[in-house]
Amino acid sequence: MSWPQNFIQSYITHKTVRQEERRRLRRRNVELKKAFALLEEDHQKLSQALKECMDVKSSLLGQQKDTQARLDRLRALIRLIQRDQVIQVTMMATTTTDASLLSLPWIKPTSTAHPAGTSMLLQKGLPQTQGNN
Repeated sequence: MSWPQNFIQSYITHKTVRQEERRRLRRRNVELKKAFALLEEDHQKLSQALKECMDVKSSLLGQQKDTQARLDRLRALIRLIQRDQVIQVTMMATTTTDASLLSLPWIKPTSTAHPAGTSMLLQKGLPQTQGNN
């Protein structure tokens, strides 16, 4: 082969290699664009899911605060009712018992008395409250 033929052959080989490289890079570019589009789509889905989760979390926190406030009000009401019942029982015990507290035996009675002692006498003298209120 002569010098010009070598040069032409080298040029053709070089041009073919460059064209192959260009095709390979274009295919790679298409693949990367597809992967990028898929990643963008996944990003959008995850962003939307995250936004929905944050909205649900915010909603649940609001519901929790409301529920806690209701629970606190209910507990306060129960305490008021219990205090009112204690006051009523105390008032009834001090004012309306058949035997006044002063007339109850405060010293442990002899063996002829009921073994429960004065606590049974107090319980018998107090009217029983019902728990169905």
